[in-house]
Amino acid sequence: MAGDTGPPVAVISGGSSGIGLALARLLAREGWHLHLIARRAAVLEEAKARLAPEGAAGIDLHSLDVTDPDAAAAVIVAIGARHGRIDWLVTSAGMAEPGLFAETPLASHRLHMDVNYFGTLHLVHAALPFLGRGSWITLVSSAAAFVGIAGYSAYGPGKFALRGLAESLQLELEGAGIAVSLACPPDTDTPQYAHENLTKPAATREITAGGGLLSAEAVARSILEGARAGRFMLLPGWPIRLLGLFHSLYAPVFRWQQRRILRKHATR
Repeated sequence: MAGDTGPPVAVISGGSSGIGLALARLLAREGWHLHLIARRAAVLEEAKARLAPEGAAGIDLHSLDVTDPDAAAAVIVAIGARHGRIDWLVTSAGMAEPGLFAETPLASHRLHMDVNYFGTLHLVHAALPFLGRGSWITLVSSAAAFVGIAGYSAYGPGKFALRGLAESLQLELEGAGIAVSLACPPDTDTPQYAHENLTKPAATREITAGGGLLSAEAVARSILEGARAGRFMLLPGWPIRLLGLFHSLYAPVFRWQQRRILRKHATR
């Protein structure tokens, strides 16, 4: 880790639930000092209570809307000034409300991009001065970063954008000794996934049914192991590993499969 003294410092957005909370639990057991970011203060307090027995060096909570660049910068600067460094920034905050394009309001497209892409950008930009040699940045994207999926026209573009951002950051920051990684989990059993299913079109359910469902704990372990191994692409589960490697070849086949499913649902 980048720092010479004291426990390592992790900042995790979306740290109150799902993948972010599962990763926080793994780091707590290793004695990290955790800074958890999420919008709802009550849910953050619940997360802290669940993490308290795990042995973290400290757990600090930050109720923050990551779409606000000034508020995001203020929180990150305060964390960096307190510790003199940030060892690992994990941007796990995100949203997904699937729907067919014709039925999705323009405001929903904008909100998805604000949360999933710009929310990450705000945190990384503010944290950069506090990230030194040996530190990590992990952007949590999705399997939707590789292929277009019917029903995810609001969600997918932001995840594609994170992939582009991560590739640029890796090139620019590797000379400074900052390791950048992109996590692309499949469907994961989290509160966000349950919320996502409330609006998921029937065709989209069928299209995504073959990707499997991982636990948040399994995804978090994969992220931690992959980051430690210095991998750029963090791909939990073999279907996602194959997609990450061969998405350019698979995309035409997947589009054919989606067209077939969409036609079937259109005739019902």
